[in-house]
Amino acid sequence: MTDDAKPLISESSTAESSRVDSVLKDFAEGTILIPDYQRDSDQWDETTKSLLIESVINNLSIPAFFFEVEVDEKGIERNQVIDGQQRLTTLKSFFDRKFQLVDSNDAPYISPNSVHYAGKTYDELPPVYRQAFDKYRLAIIKLRDLRDMRLEVFRRINQGGTPLSGQDIRLAYYGENSPTVTFIRLAGIYDTSREAAKRFIEKANTAFGLQFPWKAQELLAWNDLWDEKDLARGQTASEMFLWALMSAHHTELSAILQNADTVRKLGVTFNREIDGAMDVYCAQSQAQDHAKDSATPVPPVLITFEEMKEKFFPHFADWIRCLGTFGSSLDVRKYRTAASIIGAAYRVGIDTKSWNAAKWARPIEFIRRPTDPSTSLGIVWPQSKGRWDGVKGYRAQMEAAAKIAEKFA
Repeated sequence: MTDDAKPLISESSTAESSRVDSVLKDFAEGTILIPDYQRDSDQWDETTKSLLIESVINNLSIPAFFFEVEVDEKGIERNQVIDGQQRLTTLKSFFDRKFQLVDSNDAPYISPNSVHYAGKTYDELPPVYRQAFDKYRLAIIKLRDLRDMRLEVFRRINQGGTPLSGQDIRLAYYGENSPTVTFIRLAGIYDTSREAAKRFIEKANTAFGLQFPWKAQELLAWNDLWDEKDLARGQTASEMFLWALMSAHHTELSAILQNADTVRKLGVTFNREIDGAMDVYCAQSQAQDHAKDSATPVPPVLITFEEMKEKFFPHFADWIRCLGTFGSSLDVRKYRTAASIIGAAYRVGIDTKSWNAAKWARPIEFIRRPTDPSTSLGIVWPQSKGRWDGVKGYRAQMEAAAKIAEKFA
């Protein structure tokens, strides 16, 4: 038997159950934590929240929670919520008297006794329901010693229900102690009035001294592109910024991806798919950030944090403003195409200060219908199917974007 014939994770997951009141106590005391880079916790509407509470007070089953167990240097166990954030924050919000269950006319309650709890807060519930809420036992799966397998475990857990996007998971995994990845998340915020956005802006400032980068006029265009769009759930807006970065540095990124040893050292599994390429970009950015304090620094292969903040973001924001001014009907579903041309324009050094409406019409028309304009320019626009490399991969698409950007110049 060879030495590598062993499970990937040394200790199996454990399952246990804990009362709601006990879990909420641990949550309040900070031994159960929701990562700052996780999905925003205010995505559920009042009806969805009310149906969860109905299930709990009627002792109906709800999905299990997944916690990752970490033990600090003092031996204190802390649990990071990997899956179940929406449910946990809803339970806490109801217990803290921050919302009341919606009326029976607004929710498909299944219990014939819903008249006793519809429209009520925690305090207004009959004692039997308050007791059922407090004593309800939550099924909790605890994961230990994940090490380099954390990212893949996150993905597999989040394949059902309302899954985290690849970008949600990517930022959660690589965002810790990385000002570059933090800035990518910060750039994706389009509505500063949301509580989750406020918390993250404060976190970014406390951890890295980062200020919210959007100026008023550019933010209006950014908000107009994403606000109240179904596609905006999760971190899709920040993915657009990351996509633009990748387009601007696709050659450098490709060199990393072709070096299996480098990818291995970054701790990424790259199977030629685009999600893996985005993982590598963030992993390399994190490595470059950490190298500043390392005795053996990683040479900057991708854009440095300083250049991204001081040069690339202003370029990106100005393009968003101008696309909003001259092409206000742009479809948000074209965000990757738009990001490709924004990044390509940075790569080839296009100066748009003197562009008028007629000049902006060309990239706007390209974003709307990339196949037609690219053909007229004698450049093939590959129709990628999720792969990074190959003649129809996203790398080829970004190479085409650079050629098209030169034509626009």
